[in-house]
Amino acid sequence: MIIGIITRNPNSWSSSHLIKAFESQGCTVLPFRFSDIVAYVARDKLKLFVKDMDIIENLTAVVVRPFGRVSLDQAIFRIDLLYAMQDYGLAVFNKPSAIEKCVDKFRSLYLLKMHRLPVPETLVTERCSLALRTVDMFGFKDVVIKPMFGSRGHGSTRVRDKDILWEVIRSITFVRRTAYIQKFVPHKGVDIRVFVLGDRVLAAMYRVAPEGSWKTNIARGGKPFRIDKLDPSIEEIAIKAAKILDCDIAGVDIAETSQGVYVFEVNSQPGWRGLQEAFPEIDIAKEIASYIINKVKR
Repeated sequence: MIIGIITRNPNSWSSSHLIKAFESQGCTVLPFRFSDIVAYVARDKLKLFVKDMDIIENLTAVVVRPFGRVSLDQAIFRIDLLYAMQDYGLAVFNKPSAIEKCVDKFRSLYLLKMHRLPVPETLVTERCSLALRTVDMFGFKDVVIKPMFGSRGHGSTRVRDKDILWEVIRSITFVRRTAYIQKFVPHKGVDIRVFVLGDRVLAAMYRVAPEGSWKTNIARGGKPFRIDKLDPSIEEIAIKAAKILDCDIAGVDIAETSQGVYVFEVNSQPGWRGLQEAFPEIDIAKEIASYIINKVKR
């Protein structure tokens, strides 16, 4: 069985652990980048070449690690490639439909809301004047402005001053970007990362923001603390959120606040270094590899 891992850096922490986990279970692993792929629409069928190998013909499954920063046409082409792999019989983890939904914050947010999951109040528009008017209309005093496509807290800005808000939104819309404005949810610098694998929670941890920050992302300095017994209602919400967005593997970010529980985000390409630190007795990479191998064999 040959497993492809699409990764910007095969030596990165999560990718290297995943490669070793597959190899320990008898698989051959081919790590490559999206930019290594050449798509050839031949007379008979589509061929996708990586280092002169047609991966459609030779791979059993493909695991997708984070896209990173890409242009819109790169993002569209990469999603198209994943759909093509799936259409030609390759098992893709996560499914392209899941990645497509999760990387788009607006789409994932309204899908979760459609299924009655609690999400933060959010305004999205292309026009600066409309953004400011609706912020006033709905009484948003403390907001977080996020990029529509992004992860690990990069580009997210908390704003409490109306003049600064105007400048930030104007700058965003001036370069033809969409203003994604979320009402800040007071969470005391703590949220929960729930790692969902299939139809179960593999592990969960609190993420505590560094002093003076509101961002809990491990990549931004947040500290992980294990949760030995997750509240059943939080577990149910996390599994439901992953299923709504078609994720086999998901990092679901949830906050418990005085106003209730909120689902902040579902990450379809989650890292697990912080979670692994909190749960040294669980080989998370091996659990992921075993899940994928078993699912492909069915």
